[in-house]
Amino acid sequence: MKKANLIVLAGQSNAVGVGYTKYLHKHFDEDTVAKFYSGYDNVLIHYFSHGIKSDGFVKTTVNCTEAAKDTLGPEVGIAKNLTERYPDEKFFIVKCAFGGATLFNDWLSPSCGEAYEPNSRADEYSDIVEALNSGKHPKGGWCYNELTSLLKDSIKMLEKAGYRPEIRAFFWMQGESDSYAQNLVADYIGRYDKLLKDFKESFTPYLTECVFVDAGISEKWLYYKELNAFKQTYAKLQGYEYLDTVSAGLTTFFEPEENPDTAHYDSNSIVQLGEMFAKKLTL
Repeated sequence: MKKANLIVLAGQSNAVGVGYTKYLHKHFDEDTVAKFYSGYDNVLIHYFSHGIKSDGFVKTTVNCTEAAKDTLGPEVGIAKNLTERYPDEKFFIVKCAFGGATLFNDWLSPSCGEAYEPNSRADEYSDIVEALNSGKHPKGGWCYNELTSLLKDSIKMLEKAGYRPEIRAFFWMQGESDSYAQNLVADYIGRYDKLLKDFKESFTPYLTECVFVDAGISEKWLYYKELNAFKQTYAKLQGYEYLDTVSAGLTTFFEPEENPDTAHYDSNSIVQLGEMFAKKLTL
């Protein structure tokens, strides 16, 4: 039976990715940009991002974000790096990410107790993007529920196609919406620890030397230093990986040129973020 290397990519808007494709030519050569558009045959993606679910696994390309037209997410950098390092291997990304989604509500997992709602889903609202943008959120845990549902569906698809799925990486890019209040920052790691515990219990048969990687948030956010310090300490204690996005020089303040979107990584930085994630995965 063929092995399927599964990668989970989850979080909020910088996991969705709001890098603008029109700036890619400023940072990458023509062949690389063309590949971003045509996609990677050996790195496929099944995604639920904002209002759109892909129809099963598709090529990893730009516009697997659905946050805005002609944007790209970190999955492009993941695909670029893995293709360069493992051209003969096949990878399957399962991406579930929603802008503005919090760990104190949206990403709650079952171990968080009564605040977690097992039946909470995105379809509580007719348009999840509109709901999120207007500050309305479904009941606690809906993002976690959507991720586990998407991953279970993905595993079934791969098994039906004759693969043996192995979850090799869990990539987490989240925390911006939890960083504006000290009490939320203080509670963050407790909730994240519960999320990973529940995730591992649900998918134990498929976890094969899985690396857990948590990315720090940018300097844009009020308590970014405190939150990133908690993330880094927790990763070290658990034997997980932490990505220091600030020290890496990832930027948020250049694009769009006329009115920079400082909440989200620029196009070259979103690719770099994906590559930073991918480098932590070794076969």
